[in-house]
Amino acid sequence: MTAVSWLKGAVLYGVVCLVAGLMLINVYLIYRNSQVIEFNKRQQEEAARIKVSATDVIRGLHLLDMAVRSYAIVEKLSFLDARDTAIYDINQAFNRLETALHEQHYDLNEVYVQRDSVNHYIDITGVMTRYLQRGQHDKFAALLDLDPGFPVWLHFMEFKKRVENFEDNISAQAKVRYENALQNSYILQIVLFLFTTPLLAYTAFQTNRSLGISEQLRKSETQRALLLSEQNLVLERTVYERTREILAQNEEISAQNEEIVAHNEQLILQQKEIERQRNVLAEQHESVQLAKKIIEEKNDLIQRKNRELVIEVTRQTQDLKEANLELIEHNSRLQQFAFIISHNLRAPMARLVGLSDILTYAKDEKETAEMVQLMVRSTHDLDQVIKDLTLILGIQKMNTQVFTDVNLEAVLEKVRQLLEEEIKQTDAWVDIQLAEEKTIHSLHPYIESIFYNLLSNAIKYRNPQKQPIIRIQSTVDHNNMVITIRDNGLGIDLERYKDKIFNLYKRFHYHVEGKGMGLYLVKTQVAALGGRIEVESVVGEGTIFRVSLQREHPSKNNAW
Repeated sequence: MTAVSWLKGAVLYGVVCLVAGLMLINVYLIYRNSQVIEFNKRQQEEAARIKVSATDVIRGLHLLDMAVRSYAIVEKLSFLDARDTAIYDINQAFNRLETALHEQHYDLNEVYVQRDSVNHYIDITGVMTRYLQRGQHDKFAALLDLDPGFPVWLHFMEFKKRVENFEDNISAQAKVRYENALQNSYILQIVLFLFTTPLLAYTAFQTNRSLGISEQLRKSETQRALLLSEQNLVLERTVYERTREILAQNEEISAQNEEIVAHNEQLILQQKEIERQRNVLAEQHESVQLAKKIIEEKNDLIQRKNRELVIEVTRQTQDLKEANLELIEHNSRLQQFAFIISHNLRAPMARLVGLSDILTYAKDEKETAEMVQLMVRSTHDLDQVIKDLTLILGIQKMNTQVFTDVNLEAVLEKVRQLLEEEIKQTDAWVDIQLAEEKTIHSLHPYIESIFYNLLSNAIKYRNPQKQPIIRIQSTVDHNNMVITIRDNGLGIDLERYKDKIFNLYKRFHYHVEGKGMGLYLVKTQVAALGGRIEVESVVGEGTIFRVSLQREHPSKNNAW
């Protein structure tokens, strides 16, 4: 190899190495640019999350305020759950803000000030909630008029604007670094193209020259082949002689080969036997796998049946428990009803028996007439008891009744007209606030009787020192219509009469005329409609009845 050829080869390899080095540099710089782009992208995403967290605090303040105001209007415990959820969301949002802003070296004193302000407002809402729970509505209204949440919201909105400006600056800087990284990548690609293009052209030129030199070498090789053919003739004669010697040696080798072939045949036979045994084992393995698959399928089927059996047994057990509870309640009501019948029939019957015995000893017609008059009165009392029991039995058997769409607003208007005289005489104020959904599928006479008895009791057992105020509200809870009747009357001592309030002929205020059947009829009719009734009362402050009825056709449960 001449010095010129060596120099050309060195130049070519040097060019290749240089291009490879530039490619490596390009890969490294692209990787660095990618890291810059990824970092700036995370900066922008973190800025967006901080803005969202600040917005979550605003949303939490709105939810907290709405929960307190809703609880003040409806007094449902579910709104207190909404307040707790709002407090939890606000704390979580502040934790995210504090962590993210700390990483960005933002002044956390502002965050702490805002958090203290919001926590103070949360404490105020707790005080407002306790006022409502204690019935101190005037204190709640006084705090509500101050609107303590608005300054907190306004102050936080200013803080939110400062944080958003700070995050916008970070996002803008990240965007500039991102664009610079992209621009550097483009410049690097252009430089690499401009540098490698001449090198590739030079490489192509050198390759073309190498092909020309290769053609010249081919011609030289052809001439040399002619010379070699002449020398081959001489070699062939030499080879012939050597071949004869080799053939003699081959005969000896052939004899040895025959022995080797016979040995190979035996090995082949042994290999076939091994393959046959292997096929048998493979078939047995397939049979075992098939049996295993069938066993696994049967096992899965058995396990599935077991699970279904467990579910069915559990369901039937639950049904039996519920049926047992209903049977126990049914027996309890039967015993109570039997006791009421025996108790309320015994008094007039005893008076009739006693008067009939005394009647035989009457001295004159006047005394006889008095005895007869007392017996007539006892007979009327007995007849009234039987009529009451007949009314109760009629309520408890509603198989012939027809369920229809009942408009609560129309029923309440009718009941108010029936009690119009009592309302005017007592100067009672009846406030009716019904939900948008005013229709339920039920028994119209029962609904009218329930409203009549509850509204009549609210007027009858009013507090003589106050103007009677009766509020009737309705709300929709899934498939139930919840009706609340609230008054400011005498109230009932629930600690003494909680278990007796819905008993037949049970009275709690004897200065007012009555038989003690109203609440028992209400309870019986509500139960017959598949609903439930709850009572809250404070002596001297008033009573609240909550009646929950199904909006759709209820199942006809036994009313006993």
